[in-house]
Amino acid sequence: MSDVKLWNFHQNENRENLLQGYYRQKYIFKKIKKYIKKWSNVLEIWFWDWFLLNKLSNAWYNAFWQDISKSNIEITRKQWDNEKINFIHSMWNWKIEGNNDYFDCFVASEVLEHMNDNDLLTCINEIYRILKKWWMMFITFPAEENLKSNECICPNCEKVFHKWWHKQCWDLNKIKTIFLKFKIILIEERSFKANNLNFLGIIEYYIKNLFNFFWRHINWNTYFIILRK
Repeated sequence: MSDVKLWNFHQNENRENLLQGYYRQKYIFKKIKKYIKKWSNVLEIWFWDWFLLNKLSNAWYNAFWQDISKSNIEITRKQWDNEKINFIHSMWNWKIEGNNDYFDCFVASEVLEHMNDNDLLTCINEIYRILKKWWMMFITFPAEENLKSNECICPNCEKVFHKWWHKQCWDLNKIKTIFLKFKIILIEERSFKANNLNFLGIIEYYIKNLFNFFWRHINWNTYFIILRK
């Protein structure tokens, strides 16, 4: 239940935080347009606010959204006023609504790191089930995150927890092991600019990416991955 409360808070009461994901979602949009043909069925699960799906539906993709928060669904419908997006409410069990081999494209941006081991395995099996053969999934999550460094303590109950409720730390070996049933098309390590950066933050962002262009071995904060069923 605590996971659901945290999810609802960030989607409903802390919505300014969602703006930070827009640059990342613009990048995912460009990659989907490169690899996935128009009129394809695209499913994105949980979190964020339809920014990506709004762009996809307006670019002639069939957009589907699955979320555990009814209130976020209603808030986001009013925000974008886009009746072309198909929304699905689901329970907190990481099961994906949809028929076998139905979707051409699956998206989970900053989602899989929130799952425990059992939920992660369930979700990956569900992704494999609902994706058509030869079609793709686009995912992002933190790269080699030190989970311990982002822990907090509740002053009331004294419980120690990750401040964004992350439960998975991802590296290249884990990616290859967890997604063994998929073919890896692309793995990138990237830094995505947040919408609320000040002038110095923007300069730092572009300097980082300039270094990343010339020295690919440098570790950045996000993995962007494309896999094929």
